[in-house]
Amino acid sequence: MKAIARLSTILLAFIVFVSACSPTAPTSSPQDLTTPSTSGDGTVLFPRTVKDSQGSDVVVSHEPVRIVSATLGTDEVLFSLINFAHLAAITANAADPAQSNIVPLADRVKTHLAKADPEAIIALNPDLIFVASYTDPGVIKQLKDAKLPVFVVGNFNSIKDIENNIRLIGKAVGEEVAAESVVLRMEAKLLAISQAIKGAKQVSVLYYAPGGSSDGPGTLIDDIITRAGGVNAVVVGGIKDAYPQLNDEFVVKQNPDFIMLAGFNSYSPGFIDNFSKNPKFQTLNALRNKHAVVANDAHLTAASQYVVEGVADVAALIHPDIYNAETVKALSATLQTQLRPTDEP
Repeated sequence: MKAIARLSTILLAFIVFVSACSPTAPTSSPQDLTTPSTSGDGTVLFPRTVKDSQGSDVVVSHEPVRIVSATLGTDEVLFSLINFAHLAAITANAADPAQSNIVPLADRVKTHLAKADPEAIIALNPDLIFVASYTDPGVIKQLKDAKLPVFVVGNFNSIKDIENNIRLIGKAVGEEVAAESVVLRMEAKLLAISQAIKGAKQVSVLYYAPGGSSDGPGTLIDDIITRAGGVNAVVVGGIKDAYPQLNDEFVVKQNPDFIMLAGFNSYSPGFIDNFSKNPKFQTLNALRNKHAVVANDAHLTAASQYVVEGVADVAALIHPDIYNAETVKALSATLQTQLRPTDEP
């Protein structure tokens, strides 16, 4: 997703490579690669060949136990699927509360990467590497040239895209059932939210980041706003670009009911204050009604299961009279049971 790539580019200028001494690379493979790994019923789990988001075949020869996750989205997904001890490295972003939903878990992994550094990754002797479609193609090539299994995760433009990515990641690590359970929980909460706001009046919502950056049609944030019962002010304004730079005049003309100011904004000191004090914005209904809020970008820009929390955040913001978090939580739990396949234990 361009928005995620945009954040990643900014981060590289501000995050220092964080890494404790890398674990000593094993001198032998984690297990006997000549013997297929099987489940209790005799089903062969590994080796397996999985197509990544780019349609490339990724051969996973054995159960991966030295996984390198070079994207925050895969960090968050993998912590919900596998034993954290099988993670050789995650991103430095995982420890940043402005972006991450797994800050309390990040310290369980010793090595944190501020960027997809091929030399650092190769030195970890990984048996599976997760990168993103926005990762530098040169980095991906170097890792593949080193004969390492590289799984590229792409497509971040909707919640359905993210659910599909979770399934693909689960397949790559041999945790299809766990991945499907994560998706089921997402769908149950989304359904609970939709029922909680049923019949609510649609209101216009604008996501606004430093420099006037926003999210238009066909983007993840557009999907989040729609699912929360709102309409994206960028779309209403007729902008076709997925990631436009908005001028002040556009914002004033659209006069959205609610404005979500990017929570991840440390790269633009004074962003919130400058927006609030902009003379041109003083007539905005969102400011006058105190409906301009700092968004939880860890939720809104999550390329993982936590994106559903972004839908909940927006629904609670724009429909405070009818949205009840405890009711949604209880209904979500009930729906999980109803949605679970009957052949599942």
